[in-house]
Amino acid sequence: MKKRLLLLYILMFQWVVIAQNNTKYTTFRHALQETHQVTWLDLDCAEVSLINTQIHKLPNLQSLYITNCELSVLPKAIKEVRNLSLLNIQGNTIADLPEYLNQLENITVLNLRNNAFKKLPEVITALPKLREVDISYNPQLDIKSVITTCIKVKKLDFLYLDGNNLIQIPSDINKLHALEEIHLSENPQLKLSSAFKNLAQVPNLKIVVLSNNDITQIPQELSLMQQINGLVLDNNPAINITELLVNTAHLEHLKVLLLRENNLSKLPTDLKGFKRLEVLELSGNHFPKAEQERIKSQLPTTNLVF
Repeated sequence: MKKRLLLLYILMFQWVVIAQNNTKYTTFRHALQETHQVTWLDLDCAEVSLINTQIHKLPNLQSLYITNCELSVLPKAIKEVRNLSLLNIQGNTIADLPEYLNQLENITVLNLRNNAFKKLPEVITALPKLREVDISYNPQLDIKSVITTCIKVKKLDFLYLDGNNLIQIPSDINKLHALEEIHLSENPQLKLSSAFKNLAQVPNLKIVVLSNNDITQIPQELSLMQQINGLVLDNNPAINITELLVNTAHLEHLKVLLLRENNLSKLPTDLKGFKRLEVLELSGNHFPKAEQERIKSQLPTTNLVF
């Protein structure tokens, strides 16, 4: 996902990269043969019961994946992995995180998606290097409490809130001063007018992702988000492109726009609203060759992807 068409494309798929070798270990049997080389452990669920007795033998472990294993609590021995930078526990039934997690001071990425969280555990505020939190697909999540907790995570620059039945974005989000990228996909009830107003107050926000949201109308409040560089609107097949053109024309810093899988076969006659774009992604649509050529002629300096 870090690969891109232009230097700017990295804006759309920016993930925190953890220094690690390329070998992914899935069992302790293999990992314990090369204990000092293991930095990435993606455990088979059958191995989870061995964590408390074996994981301390992997002193250089940086990335730990325990996913889709029906866990309700984390194994206590995880606290012994002091070099851990990435913890991925998605796809379990966990509703809280233990206090001992505060001993993992090197964690930068925390993936909690598809669990049973109703709020974001306060213990994450004790992780001084934490930059990325994914708490998507926790449908009972209280978004106000999430933002309140995130405000205390001073280096947080990536926040994933996909599939959480969101309706509003709290105004307190403007206190997330380090936030650069927010994912709000698969929240079809989200009120875009108020969401755009509040996101416009997030000072360092660069990327907003709103895929699979059943978006039809583009409110004029989009033009308030003057700080953003990238906007992702994939798979919103009823989206009003004319409104989008009008409102993006006012976004002076917008450089990358993704409109993939939107069932488009043509764009409006006047494309001046896209003139500033450096990348316009239109793949997965149905543009005939003649329409592609027309778009290219109107946007000669834009990198177009069909």
